Order: sequence, then structure tokens, then C-alpha cells
Amino acid sequence: MIKLTLKLKETQVEEFAFEKGMINIGRSKENNIVIDNIAISRKHAQIEFKEGTGYVLRDLHSSNGTFLNGVQIDVNDHELSDGDVIGLAKFEIFVKGLASPPKTAPRILPREDIEGTMIFDAARRKASPEAEAIPEQKVFPEPILSVTKGPAKGKDFKITKEETSLGKGSQDDIPVAGWFVSSPHAKITRHGDRFYISHLGGFLSSTKVNGVSIKENGHILKNKDEVEIGNCTFVFTQ
Repeated sequence: MIKLTLKLKETQVEEFAFEKGMINIGRSKENNIVIDNIAISRKHAQIEFKEGTGYVLRDLHSSNGTFLNGVQIDVNDHELSDGDVIGLAKFEIFVKGLASPPKTAPRILPREDIEGTMIFDAARRKASPEAEAIPEQKVFPEPILSVTKGPAKGKDFKITKEETSLGKGSQDDIPVAGWFVSSPHAKITRHGDRFYISHLGGFLSSTKVNGVSIKENGHILKNKDEVEIGNCTFVFTQ
């Protein structure tokens, strides 16, 4: 079973639960998940359960695109995992209820048990018996905050910490210029492969994402989002 929670700007709109099969998403009434918004295509995206693979997501040539964890996808199959976030215009669909596959190193099975099983070359395996017990480590790429406007225009800042501060103070990780900019003025928080930005400054100066002011609670950052603080503008690239 897959559970899908539809949200708009942190507000839950509806929750769905589906068994194996095809799940169509779009503006048209015949879809399984109907999003009545002009920015959503009539047939926008599709989730399908595939034996041996699990649930996959694909775009259906939508006008405004389909995003998986902030990255735009195409019409090919993209595997879904528990905790993934699907973006459609200003809407987000949170994926839950999927069992995570065991993260253990592959073992060589007896010949009679190998039907339907991927065979690994024994020569590539380490001789150490402890190698089978080492869990697979998931590595997330470091995103970049590029300055497109302001004193540091053209400079890139890598987001390497769990919590990165932006402001006018010398102790802030990313400097921001502006008359009413605070210290710190905003922070970017990392949760796994997702990044959230929160406004910490006062009411005299805002923190904007794609031209919209955000609040203290974390706002999820997506690939190519534009962040405006004071006299500076940044582009978030993941």
C-alpha cells in the first residue's frame, strides 16, 4: 500500500491510500487524485506499481513539470521511496507507507536459489567476512547557494552543515547585505536529502522564496529556487 498526503503551502488538503495499481494525478475529474488548479495539467503525472521494482513516478508531458524531491523528472520511470516529496506547481504530495529495502551487502546464493536473483561477480567481493555486514551508506550531494545579486555576486556557497545561517553578522555562514538585515536573518536546515529555509529576522525585512515571503517554520527548498534577503539574491541548486 502507498499513502499520499496532498499539501498546499504546508496545509494538508487531502490524504489518499492506494493498493497496487495505477494512480493518475491531474486536473481532470477522471484522475485518482484530482487537483483543481489551473497550474495543473489535465493529465499531469502518474504513479504505477511494478512487480520487482515497486512504485514509480512519471511525468505525463505536463505544462509545468513534475518534481521529485525538488528535481524535475521526465516521462521515464523514477522509483519512489518512503518520505519522498512530489512537487506539482505549488502543491506537494508526501509519500508514506512504502517498505524500505534492506541495506545489506549482496551475498552469493547457491545455484539452486539464483532464479530471478542478480548474480554478483565473486572476484569483485572483498575476502573479509565482515564485508557482508557493512550497511550501504547513502551519500547526498552538497547543494550550492549562488549569489546573483549583491556585494558577493558570482560567488557560490556550499551548504555543508546541518544548519547554515544567513545574515549580516561576522559569525553568519553566508553574508547578506541590507539596511534591515538581521544576524542571523535566516537559516537553512538539512534533513536527509531535503533542505528547509526559515525566516529569523524581524518584521522590517523579509525572507522571500520565488518572490513570496516565508515565515519562521521551515519552507522546503527546491532546485533553482530564488531566495531574496535585503539587497541580495541567491539561487539554490541541488
